[in-house]
Amino acid sequence: MEELRQIRLRLKQETVVYLEEFADDKRFGHLGQVIDHIADEHRQLADEKWDMQFLTRSISTQVSHHIEELVNEQISTELERIRLAANRSDRHGQILTELLQALMQTEGIEDIMTTDQFKPTFLATAERVVQERIEHQKQKKDTLTFGRG
Repeated sequence: MEELRQIRLRLKQETVVYLEEFADDKRFGHLGQVIDHIADEHRQLADEKWDMQFLTRSISTQVSHHIEELVNEQISTELERIRLAANRSDRHGQILTELLQALMQTEGIEDIMTTDQFKPTFLATAERVVQERIEHQKQKKDTLTFGRG
């Protein structure tokens, strides 16, 4: 049996009434048992609260780490697609530059008229077709992405 220690307490009247009602409800013999019971419950709740906070922090860390991995994976995939498209565009631009330079050299063209000076109909048509093609490809990509999402 645990050693009991006697102490004197000064309590508010409402606290004494509460403790007496609690003792009657739980069938405790004296107020010391009630205070011991309440202290034990408080210790248990404090331990559970600490455990819950630890569990919450642990879950939060795991979820954050998982979300970060998913976001990084998605960004890496999108950046890779952008990098490949930029490389392809650069390569096509360099090829066209070389072909145009060869054509101009073969034809003996020394200077050009810019589109600011004159914009031929065929150039406006080419710009419109390319723009429509880009918009169509974007719509296809958006539809595919929406379908997967």
